[in-house]
Amino acid sequence: MNMRILAFAGLALAASISSASALTVTNTDRTSHTFMLTPQGGKAEKVVLKSKATGTYDCSKGCEVRMSALKTKFDASVDKLSIKDGKFVRL
Repeated sequence: MNMRILAFAGLALAASISSASALTVTNTDRTSHTFMLTPQGGKAEKVVLKSKATGTYDCSKGCEVRMSALKTKFDASVDKLSIKDGKFVRL
């Protein structure tokens, strides 16, 4: 019985660590949007997020998200971002 509790606790910890530095972006608009995602110390990546879609991206060392002239920086914590009317909205 104690082994089951220990195993469950280990799985819960592993799940929280893997998503502990994820950036979730949800596109609430009727059109797709393209933005640049640049991890700290990494190369910029072009991301196309379709209408009503959600994407999760690794920001374990922090990252910058840029769409047109809009730019937002995130640290290594869990963050949620929404695209509404072509603009970023922090949740």
